[in-house]
Amino acid sequence: MNKKRIFGLSFITLAVVIIILNAKITGAFVGTVFSNSLSFAALIFFVVGILLFFEKQKNYAQEVLESRRYVDKTGELKRIAREMGYELVEGYREGTRVLKGDKVLTVIPKGKRVNGKGTIISILEAMATGESNFRRRAG
Repeated sequence: MNKKRIFGLSFITLAVVIIILNAKITGAFVGTVFSNSLSFAALIFFVVGILLFFEKQKNYAQEVLESRRYVDKTGELKRIAREMGYELVEGYREGTRVLKGDKVLTVIPKGKRVNGKGTIISILEAMATGESNFRRRAG
């Protein structure tokens, strides 16, 4: 679960708590009175929470590919992978592995820059589609 969904869920929970604490019981009516500021704040928290919880995750790698932007810095490729929710595992000889669950999607090479436009496009395509870019032997 990404951070925006967690914040959305916490905002919804906060709104429900405020509404429950703000409830009044009178002779013929049980509920909140929307004339005070707490009910208005609860409504704002609820709406923002719903918007954050159901926000669609952006495909940053696809946006970079479509804009034909040249991304050759490994730090920026790692940032794109993190924003898309992939797990990064460093410490390998070939570089940083980008994981989707248990499956290795691609590897971001070591160093500050990635050499070769084809390599960059291959890394971005693997992150955009969520499918591994490693070649498999027919067999």
